[in-house]
Amino acid sequence: MFEHIETAQALAAGIEGGKILGTVGTGGLAIGLTAVLIAGIREPKKGGKVRRKLSPTEASVVGVTAGTCYMAAGSIWTTGKDLSSAFASIFTNGDFGATGMGGVSLLLAALLYFREMRPGFAAFTGILAAGVWAQAGGIWGLPQALVVTTAGALGAS
Repeated sequence: MFEHIETAQALAAGIEGGKILGTVGTGGLAIGLTAVLIAGIREPKKGGKVRRKLSPTEASVVGVTAGTCYMAAGSIWTTGKDLSSAFASIFTNGDFGATGMGGVSLLLAALLYFREMRPGFAAFTGILAAGVWAQAGGIWGLPQALVVTTAGALGAS
């Protein structure tokens, strides 16, 4: 009755360390997602072909995922977090009243949901949103938790 579960467990035990992609690391995942963004949003050179172009929605999702991986990887990838902090400080410094990180998170979520952006701008906004959402906490931390949990299952540590 449970043969399929036992077979899946045996297969999973054979995968190195129980990780789907082996040992990738968050830096490796950040590099891979950056390659997806660059390849997926750039227009081909004259006469070139594009195998797959990211839609604005896909670009924003990959951007949020990449931004979260940047923060987790640290090292040279901290620029995304610094950029998010600088963007958020525009609104949280008191010029817009009592605006917290949750308000800035709401602004970015509204932009991502209601505006049809070019894929490059959607990816940049996603990377920016990942840093702001992680700092805001609360319900805004759910995308980060989802990305970090999934990355852990894939082999990023």
